[in-house]
Amino acid sequence: MKNKQEIETRIAELRDERARLTDELDKARAEERDALIAGKKPASTSAAIITRLGILDEALAELQDRLAASQASAERRARTVRAENALQATAERAKLANAVDDALAALAAAWPAYVESLRKDLGATSAAGGDLTAVERSLTNNRAAEPLVKALIHAGELTMTRALGIDTPIRPRHAISLAAAEERVAESLRTEPLRVRAESPQPNIARQAQRELEEQGK
Repeated sequence: MKNKQEIETRIAELRDERARLTDELDKARAEERDALIAGKKPASTSAAIITRLGILDEALAELQDRLAASQASAERRARTVRAENALQATAERAKLANAVDDALAALAAAWPAYVESLRKDLGATSAAGGDLTAVERSLTNNRAAEPLVKALIHAGELTMTRALGIDTPIRPRHAISLAAAEERVAESLRTEPLRVRAESPQPNIARQAQRELEEQGK
């Protein structure tokens, strides 16, 4: 009998049996007492019941030991399953942790390189008519990380800035990725040839360029 439910069922049956025998013992003792009072030889029923109760108690104790062992075994199995499941979850989480580490390492390398490249290109880009408003704050001392913060917010709203303890008034609706910021610079540079053509001494060329600028809202 190894099944926990079977053991519990048998224990319940034996407890019922013990209760029945206890009642019979009380009755037998009363009958034997009355026989002695009446001067008759008492029966030995109570002795047989007491022996039976002793054996029954031993059986109950053995079953309770088996039940405790079964419960302990079940708990060990449950602990093993919990550990295995947690280990599997940890392995999956470790993949995400590696991805975060790789992204942070890439960011730590790319951001200074980006700022340095911007610093080198700033003069030439500005001279070529590029609008650097979206990115130039990367170079100011008091707002050096604003474009990066905007990019973080754009990537995950305020999740990343809060995780990094960055207190910023920038709202998600004002956030923009670095690529989009650079696209704004590129867009302004793409209109520069039109602005140059709009200043052409040839009327037809100038009018056409001006018309294209107006269509683009420039």
